[in-house]
Amino acid sequence: METLVHEFTAYVSGMAGQAVVWGDPVPVELPQYLAQRYVLREIIIGRRRFVGIVLIENVDFRPALFEKHLRQIMTRIPNLEVYCLIVRDLPGYVRRRLIERKIPFVVPGRQLYWPDLGLAVQAKKAKRAPLPVRVLSPSTQAVLIYALKGGMIDTATPKILSQKLRYTTMSMSRAIDEIEANKLGLVTRRGRERLLSFMEGTRTLWDKAKPFMQTPVRTKVRVRESLLAPELRIEAGETALAGLSMLAFPEEPVYAMGRRAWKGIADKIEIIPVQDDGTCLVELWRYDPVLFSKEGKVDVFSLYLSLREDDDERIEAALEEMMEKIEWS
Repeated sequence: METLVHEFTAYVSGMAGQAVVWGDPVPVELPQYLAQRYVLREIIIGRRRFVGIVLIENVDFRPALFEKHLRQIMTRIPNLEVYCLIVRDLPGYVRRRLIERKIPFVVPGRQLYWPDLGLAVQAKKAKRAPLPVRVLSPSTQAVLIYALKGGMIDTATPKILSQKLRYTTMSMSRAIDEIEANKLGLVTRRGRERLLSFMEGTRTLWDKAKPFMQTPVRTKVRVRESLLAPELRIEAGETALAGLSMLAFPEEPVYAMGRRAWKGIADKIEIIPVQDDGTCLVELWRYDPVLFSKEGKVDVFSLYLSLREDDDERIEAALEEMMEKIEWS
C-alpha cells in the first residue's frame, strides 16, 4: 500500500500542479465483502476533499459490478459526491469501459480520468529505449569530440551541451540517446534532467567511439585562396597533418569550413573544377570545425577521422605519429 500511496500522490500532484495529501481512513464500516475489496481514504488536493476508493485486488474487476458496490458504499457515506477509484493496474479495455461509464479513476503513472479534478490525461506509452546506431550523427560526434578534448570535466545536461556546442537542446538530447544506446557514456538522472558523463578516460572513450564515428567531411570544393578571409582559413586535411607531423605540405592548401560559414560566402565565390595557381581545397564539414579548432588547425580527432580511409602510407604514418603525441586523460 505504501508504494501505491507514493505513486498516486506523486503522479496526481504532477498532473494537477498542486500538493496531494493522502488523508485519514474514511470512518465508515463496510460489509465484509466490500471491506475485502476496497479501502476508503480521504484525498486532499488544494482545498478540495475527495474519497479515494482503493481497489485491493483487481482480479475479476468489472466496471458494472463496481457500480453496484459504489451504490452500497454511498448509502453508508451520504455526503459522498466526489470520489475516485484508485488501482495499481487495469487492462486497457477495462479502463475504456470506466470512461464510458463516467467513473473517475487513477492508475498511477499510466492514466488519470477525473473530470471533477478538471483533468483527463490519456495513457502515456512507455518511451522506447533508444537503439544502438552503426554510425553516429554529426551532433553526437561533436559531443564526443568535445569530451575527448577535455570539455566535459563533469556531468552535462542537454541544455549545457546546447550552449557549448551551438546545437538545439533537442539535438543534444538525441545525441545523449545515441551515446547511451551505444554504451559510450554514463547517463543518469537528477529529477527530470538527464546527466551525461564519461568515467573511463579519453583514451578508452576514443577506442570505444572510433568504430562508430564518421569523417566530418561532407564534400570538398576548390576556390581561389585569396578570396577566403583569414579567419575562414582553418587548416585541415594534409595541410593540418603536415603541421603536426613530418609529412610534407601539399601543393594545394586544405581548409575546413562549417555549413553556416560556407553559406555566407557561397554566392560570392567561384567554384574551380581543377587545381590551378592560387587555388585551395575547402572541406565542407558536417559540424562546425571552429568549435574544436586550435591555433588555426582542426582538432586532431576530426583530422584523424577525415584521413583514416586514405591508403597513402605517408599519411597513415603521419596519423600514427600525430596520435602518439596526444596526452590522454
